[in-house]
Amino acid sequence: MMSIKIPTAEEILSKQGVIKSPISGLETYLPSNAKNAMVEFAKIHVEAALKAASEKADGNIIDTTNDSRGFVVIDEQSILQSYLLTNIK
Repeated sequence: MMSIKIPTAEEILSKQGVIKSPISGLETYLPSNAKNAMVEFAKIHVEAALKAASEKADGNIIDTTNDSRGFVVIDEQSILQSYLLTNIK
């Protein structure tokens, strides 16, 4: 289970200066702010996904040589399923 709180897209947009008008309810922002928010959001989730994959990947050590060198075989599905898309909000 992840121990850090990952901010939602809305939280990152707010942090980047994207605001909702109290009168119209419309969101206003500078294009550069939106781009920065999207990049930050993607980086946070990629880092979390890589960390989850490194912690949850199932591997087996196999010996395929006569000199006792071990090789690790990682189950591809354990990596692909280690970070759920529902984590992205």
